[in-house]
Amino acid sequence: MTKAACKYILLFLVLTTSGYCAESQQRPHDIETLFRNFFVEYIELRPETGSAIGLPPSYGIKVRHDELDDESESGIMKVYTLYRKYYDWLGEYDRTRLSKSQRVAFDVLAWFLENELSGEKFGNHTYIIHPLFGFHNSFVALMTQHHQIRDNTDAEDYIARLNKVENKVLQLIQRLGVQKKNGIIPPLYIVENYLRSLNDFIQVPYEENVLYTSFLSRLRSQETISNGTKARLCGQVLDELKNSVYPAYAELIKEVSAVRQVADRKAGVWKLPDGNEYYRYCLRTHTTTDMAPEDIYDLGLKEVERIQLALIEQFKKLGITGSDRFVDLLNKYMTSTSNTENERYFFPATEEGRIQTLLVYQAIIDSMQTRLPLMFSKIPRAKVHVMRVPAFKEKTIGTYYQPPKLDGSEQGIFYANLSYQHRKSDMKALAYHEAVPGHHLQIALEQEQSEARIFKTLFFFTGYVEGWALYAEKLAEEKGFYDNTHSLIGYLRSELFRALRLVIDTGIHHKRWTREQAYTYLLDNLGWSDYSQIDRYIVWPGQACAYKVGELKILQLREHAKEILGDRFDIKEFHEAVLHYGSVPLDVLEQLVNDYIQY
Repeated sequence: MTKAACKYILLFLVLTTSGYCAESQQRPHDIETLFRNFFVEYIELRPETGSAIGLPPSYGIKVRHDELDDESESGIMKVYTLYRKYYDWLGEYDRTRLSKSQRVAFDVLAWFLENELSGEKFGNHTYIIHPLFGFHNSFVALMTQHHQIRDNTDAEDYIARLNKVENKVLQLIQRLGVQKKNGIIPPLYIVENYLRSLNDFIQVPYEENVLYTSFLSRLRSQETISNGTKARLCGQVLDELKNSVYPAYAELIKEVSAVRQVADRKAGVWKLPDGNEYYRYCLRTHTTTDMAPEDIYDLGLKEVERIQLALIEQFKKLGITGSDRFVDLLNKYMTSTSNTENERYFFPATEEGRIQTLLVYQAIIDSMQTRLPLMFSKIPRAKVHVMRVPAFKEKTIGTYYQPPKLDGSEQGIFYANLSYQHRKSDMKALAYHEAVPGHHLQIALEQEQSEARIFKTLFFFTGYVEGWALYAEKLAEEKGFYDNTHSLIGYLRSELFRALRLVIDTGIHHKRWTREQAYTYLLDNLGWSDYSQIDRYIVWPGQACAYKVGELKILQLREHAKEILGDRFDIKEFHEAVLHYGSVPLDVLEQLVNDYIQY
């Protein structure tokens, strides 16, 4: 994952420690101390994620909820200096003297640090004008979803953060200037969409802005704060919106407008300085493999063909025949099932229909929860609930999962985007992917492991995490949980979607496809396309390839275990081997599975 994007997708990592010296200058004698110190020093440098993680007091780590990340060039260089120090220190330990769980943690940290340092020269390649993880989304999410309002101190910290927005935006503007000078400019349509989001944000009256309404609704529920204090705090928030936040947005709009004047329509990162090397680095970061772009492209073509043949067999069961071409059969199916007013296929486009959508997702998850013991020996204690994607995110993000807070203040959340009608036949695969047995089961189990090291909350190995979630969809198919042809087609289209991403991502960034080529390829092979999906692949190179690469690796390891163990193979034991240490690079996962086989 690219540097800045990694930091945002990893829950806006930010924490500090009370009474802790910000920089350890001597290597700790004990490896566990090193693991903890790395975490503490990292979050000292990046103060936005503690609010998202929700550390319990028992961790002994004080979170500075009144600070924002330092986005300046010097702030970013401090992070790389930290990486280099800990990477050098790791090399001084005798790995053979560590316990198994320590060796795994050692290998994970070493892989992460080595990969980050190998890509240091690309530290400013991630677009600041980013539709998914740009300031317009990340800051509002931090304040409205992660910054808790439980007492007067929390409220004062909220106001302090609003006051610091101008400085943060100034840092981003300075880096934007560096990117512009170096030719690191996103395509015109990305810039225009970003500008639209910024302008929409400040067109709203202060009293109706989500930064105020979210604060107000949460403050009202705090009985320990007097009404007079509440009135004062609300007035301060309005003042900060007027005097700090809106002016900062206006300055950012001015700078982004200047970038718009020089932006082109070229989609791929091949156009950036050392763009081909940068793309290979992105692929390695996300897939945690050294697969070449051409190999991933070829793998995608093979998977697309295989899955389309499986879909043709399902179409035949519905009487959809008359052509040898997949696209013809797909179009027949999509035409016959795409009437959004037909409640056999969609919920009504009403508030009642949207509520029904959430309830059905929850029912699917609850039903799967009862089946988990058939496949898993350990089930997470934390539950997962379905909620609507916040309105400010609806235009830029799809459905997603948010892990539980470590302090238990929030359970896992499966966010469904209700700005569009959900196809009923697609809902099971999506729920299994995002909740159980997908993301929620994997991430919540990792959080609850007694051997879990806190520093691993900083890492998101996409090949493993998204590979597991796609494997979870496959597992449901193998167990017969898609109980009708339409539901099975929904799963196969979901799998096909991830296979098409292998082709599209490498097509854009390696084969120099245009945005329109990518859109048409998705439409012709899936029966549906959306420019927002294509734009995601454009600004997040390599990430979309990790799903299929990770899933296929897990399936390959499972078949290897079956072949070696024969009658002794137990699916629950295999899943325990894969899940026990949580998110890891795929080569580390392979070693863990081999250890399980030999044991």
